[in-house]
Amino acid sequence: MKKTLILLIFILNISCSNDSIKDENSSIIESPNKISLKINGLSTTEDISEISSFFSCDRDLNVTVTSKKNFVTDDLIVMNLTKEGTLKSVYFVDKSGHSRQDYYSPDFIPSSTITISEFEFIDNTKLKFKFSGQVFKKKHSLLEPNETITIEGTVQIKKFINSQCNTFVNYMTLNNDIKLSNISRINQNDQQNSIVSYEGTSLNGYNIVLKNIKQNLLEMPLGTYSFSNKMTNDKIEFRKYIGIPKSFSTTILIPTDWTLYETQGSFTITEKTTINGLQVVKLKLNFTATKNGTVEYKFTNSDFITAY
Repeated sequence: MKKTLILLIFILNISCSNDSIKDENSSIIESPNKISLKINGLSTTEDISEISSFFSCDRDLNVTVTSKKNFVTDDLIVMNLTKEGTLKSVYFVDKSGHSRQDYYSPDFIPSSTITISEFEFIDNTKLKFKFSGQVFKKKHSLLEPNETITIEGTVQIKKFINSQCNTFVNYMTLNNDIKLSNISRINQNDQQNSIVSYEGTSLNGYNIVLKNIKQNLLEMPLGTYSFSNKMTNDKIEFRKYIGIPKSFSTTILIPTDWTLYETQGSFTITEKTTINGLQVVKLKLNFTATKNGTVEYKFTNSDFITAY
């Protein structure tokens, strides 16, 4: 009887051990995404809850890491990149103190203080990269000093969240180095007429505005519209960011942070079509950007596509 009891206990122990191994293996299978993270050179001690990622509109990548503290689970770090590995933004929450502190990548040129390296991406199959650099506490005044911390780490993603593209991504490509997406359309009213402007900022610190267009592009006839720097309507404004890295976490332009060029040229409405039920207008931009009498940029047949 005693031998039988010992044998039964042994079998139960083996069974429990196997169940434990299965549970561990299940956990590995269910959590294929990984991150290593250091803050100011020290490995994070945060209780990481989830590492998720999605690829949207055949353009953008998102990585979101959540952690748990005092029974509250929320974001620890959120990173957005293009599918080519260009950094779009970083948001980091320092939870080490008594109260949380939010930090952001610098405005307008996020890569000016944060480096992405060893980037690998296969559509919805694999994402891997290293990151390192400084993020900034949000400022509310130019008089506030910059407060920064240093983050670094490695991201490995093997499981992606399904994502559907429900929007048309407006974009503008001035040349191989200056590319803008998510062009915003701004409707304004003057004393007599409704006017429209189209504005976008690249990830390497260039801003362009099709300013004070008297009609929606959709309503304007196909053809070429010329402009000069002296005009106030139907013109193109072009700027380059020259400010120091900082974060207000907004897209508001502070004039002293930008070089405004004199511009002259034309934009041509070449086509109006329908894509996925949206009315789309295609343009070609041809203009020069001059500073102190010297032409610093010349753009030829640059693409601008926007939807309504």
